[in-house]
Amino acid sequence: MFEYELENIQKITVNHTIGAQPSIALKTILESNIPANIKSFFRGEVESLLYREKQSDRTHSKFNFLQEDVQLLQEQMDILLVYHYTFPREEFLKTLDVCTHFLFNYLCRPQWTLESYLFEDKQVLSVKELGLKFRFCADYPYYWSILEKYLVGKNRTEIEKEELVRLLRKIDVEIVNTHSADDLAKMTQPFFEFVSFIHQHALNGGRGDLPTKALIYFFEDKRLSFAAQHLQKLRDQGIQSMMFDELTDALRDSFSRRSISTAEETVPLRPAERKHITMLAIPERDRLAIISSLFGNDESKYITTMEKVLSSASWEDAGLSLDHYFTMNDVDPFSRDAIILTNALQSFFTNRESS
Repeated sequence: MFEYELENIQKITVNHTIGAQPSIALKTILESNIPANIKSFFRGEVESLLYREKQSDRTHSKFNFLQEDVQLLQEQMDILLVYHYTFPREEFLKTLDVCTHFLFNYLCRPQWTLESYLFEDKQVLSVKELGLKFRFCADYPYYWSILEKYLVGKNRTEIEKEELVRLLRKIDVEIVNTHSADDLAKMTQPFFEFVSFIHQHALNGGRGDLPTKALIYFFEDKRLSFAAQHLQKLRDQGIQSMMFDELTDALRDSFSRRSISTAEETVPLRPAERKHITMLAIPERDRLAIISSLFGNDESKYITTMEKVLSSASWEDAGLSLDHYFTMNDVDPFSRDAIILTNALQSFFTNRESS
C-alpha cells in the first residue's frame, strides 16, 4: 500500500544524511533534514545497543555502578557515547529499512504494532526495557506518557504482556470516549505529516494524502467501528485517498449520523455510581477548587469524567483512566487539587472493594 512512499523515504533519508559516505555519526543524523520519528528510531537503536552492552559487561562486575555519583557521571558519558556513535554504511541502510517499515506499521496501526513489537518473544519486561522500546516510537507519545505515570505511581519494576496489552487498549478506549470528531482526526496528523514530507521531497511528488484503506485500518485499530465503516462506504463509492481536511469532514459526518457508541469497549455505568459522584469524600470547597483548576470551571465536564472513572472495574483501571485525563488535559498530577481528587477516588474504590 505504501510501496512508493517506502522507496522514496529511504532515498530521501540517504540523500539527506549519509549520501555516498562509508559511515555516519548519530549526531549528523539528528542534525539532518529528515522526519523526527526517523531520528528517534536511530537514537533508540543506539541507546538499546548501549544498554545491552552495559548489561552484559556488568553481570559479574565487582564494582558498584549503582553509586549515586558514579551514576551521574555514567549518564553524562552515555549521552556522549550515544551522540557520537557511528553507523557503518551497511548497518545504517539495514537500520533504515527496518525503521521505515516499522514506522508505517506503527503510524497506521499503533495498537496492533505495539502489541506485536514491545514483548516479541518475552512475556515480562522491566520498566527500563519498556521505556527503551518506546524510544523508537516518537509518534503518539500519549501511550508511554500515561503508562510511565501509571507504572511509576505503582512502584512497578516490571510488567507482564497480558497486563500491558489490556492497559494499552484501555488508553485507546478512554481517548475514543472523551474526544470529538475533530480531536480524533487530529490523532492522525503524525501519519499525514510523515507522508506529506515524503511527497514534498520525492521526485514524482504527491499531495500528502493517505489511502482511505490505511485510515480504515487506523480507526479499526482504535476499535472505532462506526468511523471505520463510514470510511469503508466512502471507499466503496470511489474515494481511494483523503487529505486531512477531507478526513475531518468525513468523521464529522459519521459522528452526526450516529452518536458515538462504545458499549463494546467500556464497562456500563451502574446507576448507583452516578449517585456516588456526590458521595466522594471531598469537601465542597475542595470540590469547587477541583472543578475550577482541573476541569476549566466546567461542572458538566467534571461529572462526565467522574462517571467514566467510577465505571471502572477496579481502582487500577480507574487510576489509569484518571492519569489519561490528566495527561490529555495537561494537568499536573502532583498539584494539591489533583492529589485530593486522586485520594478521594482511591478511597471510594477501596471501600467499594472491601464491602
